[in-house]
Amino acid sequence: MKLVLVAACALVDRDGRVLLARRPEGKPMAGLWEFPGGKVEPGETPEACLIRELHEELGVDSWESCLAPLTFASHSYPDFHLLMPLFICRKWRGVPQPREAQDLAWVRPERLRDYPMPPADLPLIPHLQDWL
Repeated sequence: MKLVLVAACALVDRDGRVLLARRPEGKPMAGLWEFPGGKVEPGETPEACLIRELHEELGVDSWESCLAPLTFASHSYPDFHLLMPLFICRKWRGVPQPREAQDLAWVRPERLRDYPMPPADLPLIPHLQDWL
């Protein structure tokens, strides 16, 4: 089975809310909410991937020193196995804007389960809630 490495980031604002993005129509799992991030490219670190993805998807800039690893998800889908480290970021430059037709929502940690998510994201919620 193919292993896919995806890096995810929980952007946490000053009020302790977490940014979620809804997958746009036309993408796999469209309509589900997720932590911003994306596939790690060959030769790229998860941190470099997140810096690139946060800029491409949301128009914000962050730095490796502002990305703290929290936990990871390991989940088998029918055609691949996903390994997804989750990083926390509290410092970035810019205001997150949807650059890929996705909806965005700032969510209180206790409300994260109110947003339908891909199966791989669900085990990340308790770790995030405990940390926040």
